[in-house]
Amino acid sequence: MFYFKLYDDKRLKGLKHIKKIEIVNNAVKLCRKDKPLNIISRVLTMLIWCGIPAIALFLVFNFSFAIGWFALSIFILEIKLANDESADVETYLNQVLE
Repeated sequence: MFYFKLYDDKRLKGLKHIKKIEIVNNAVKLCRKDKPLNIISRVLTMLIWCGIPAIALFLVFNFSFAIGWFALSIFILEIKLANDESADVETYLNQVLE
């Protein structure tokens, strides 16, 4: 995922990039154990924000434009959702660093 805020955390300043990724991924795993993802909610969000506009673009323009929009909008949505989750995951960062 795209937890950009967590990679720039001041507690991870002196570490190498690979170690930062490992620490953030472990914090995300701990967060997922306590607060699992609601898959139905994620799929509905993806269909509403990405699928419906892609279908409309497919009907108006053409197939390749709709596929491009669908892929780009999923990418942007995942970045936004990870950015929103960073505050929750940040609390688990302390546990991983101990």
